[in-house]
Amino acid sequence: MLNLVVKSTGEDQKYDEKKLYASIYASLIVCTANHKEAELIAGEVTKLMRRWVGTKSHVSSKDLRIEATKKLREYNHVAAYVYAHHRMLS
Repeated sequence: MLNLVVKSTGEDQKYDEKKLYASIYASLIVCTANHKEAELIAGEVTKLMRRWVGTKSHVSSKDLRIEATKKLREYNHVAAYVYAHHRMLS
């Protein structure tokens, strides 16, 4: 199944797991997680998201962000907040 992310501009983009991992990892590092912990949590959240995205052919970038935030919140609620609001915080 081809997994496409529908961006806010309406453009379809292939789901990029590495991009998701990097943004989750960065959110954890900003929240003072050490690199090892950030790698483990980002890997676990990415794995959970792979399963979630795998059930869909299209997903909006907004829904992707909401779902990843929910999953990240289970590990680190501050990093989840940073991840969800990074555009407003930068």
